[in-house]
Amino acid sequence: MNPSPRPLDGEIHLYCLTLPQETSELTRFEHLLSKNEADRAGRLKSAQTRNRFIAGRGMLRDILGGYLGIDPADVTLATGEHGKPFLADGAADLRFNLSHADEMMVLAVSTGVEVGVDIERIDPGKAIHDMARLAFSRQEQEELLALPASRQVEAFYRFWVCKEACLKACGRGFSLPGGSFSVPLLTAASTISTFNSHPSTECNWRVMDMDVPLNYCAALAFEIRSAALPLPKAVLIERHFPGSQEHLPGSAFGSIGVDTMVEVERSLAVFVEIAK
Repeated sequence: MNPSPRPLDGEIHLYCLTLPQETSELTRFEHLLSKNEADRAGRLKSAQTRNRFIAGRGMLRDILGGYLGIDPADVTLATGEHGKPFLADGAADLRFNLSHADEMMVLAVSTGVEVGVDIERIDPGKAIHDMARLAFSRQEQEELLALPASRQVEAFYRFWVCKEACLKACGRGFSLPGGSFSVPLLTAASTISTFNSHPSTECNWRVMDMDVPLNYCAALAFEIRSAALPLPKAVLIERHFPGSQEHLPGSAFGSIGVDTMVEVERSLAVFVEIAK
């Protein structure tokens, strides 16, 4: 198998994918799972949740297998102390993180840079103020409450995805209390901000809003190697599965990995360039 071009130093590959629901695709993905993954899928009581897990892991294996030039079933995944998945053999120093919401999945892949992503469906019926009191810092709660009521639901979700993306990037998950650090409120797509996830750590993180379908909210967080780094530059590539008449726009990177991208009804790949 010819490998896909891997992320270069200073690049993060981002995917926003629609999870397939066709029986044939789910069957193929199920055959790619490890025993542990298959056992985990089997323990999920909801057929919908189980199918989404199978599709998400199958697509992850397709993409990582493409980077590594191996069969997706041979990709060896492990899980960190707080649940963050990683390549068990440290292949090519590839780092990745993924998140699901309904049929949507976001995935970030980099070389040597820790990344975290989160996507959530915006639900106006959620008890956002109760959740904010449990998971947000005092500063975040005050900023949320200072907004007009009409903007608070979207702002809550933007806070939420930024915080969770950071927690996933640093590998701590919710073992690090959400109220122990603050993130900036991102108010527009491609807004980028810098913050420290915890006073006891030397590593800072950069967070950016991700362009996802209407009624969803998503963010990417990644570690900052140097305070002198300029802001990332994102290039959007749109891909439809074979047979579609949609045009694939060009990009500053050319046709990076176009022939090896996962074939789905609709997928978006963003290549975030972090200057060295």
